[in-house]
Amino acid sequence: MCSYVQVAESCISTYILARLLVGPVRISVQAPCGAGVALQRSTSMQQVRKLVSKKELKTVHGIPYSFAHIARLEKAGQFPKRIQLGACRVAWWEDEVEDWKSSRPRAA
Repeated sequence: MCSYVQVAESCISTYILARLLVGPVRISVQAPCGAGVALQRSTSMQQVRKLVSKKELKTVHGIPYSFAHIARLEKAGQFPKRIQLGACRVAWWEDEVEDWKSSRPRAA
């Protein structure tokens, strides 16, 4: 039998992941122990924010810095803050990375 704490933890982690990926959501638990957690998107128009992985920073967005240098820039407040998705997985909001790129001076 599941305890209340286990149900709450599974619902909270599902809710946080859904908030990161699609924005505001409603969660309805249909079965005990979070077995039937259903995520429903609200009917209002939403702008979906995309996430950018470490690999995509270099390949898609052309950022030539090493990951250690990106971490130093983040710490100094000169690069968008990362979002921790898991123990070894991070990402950045694509719109924040695009804003950062457009604020950088271009070479002549």
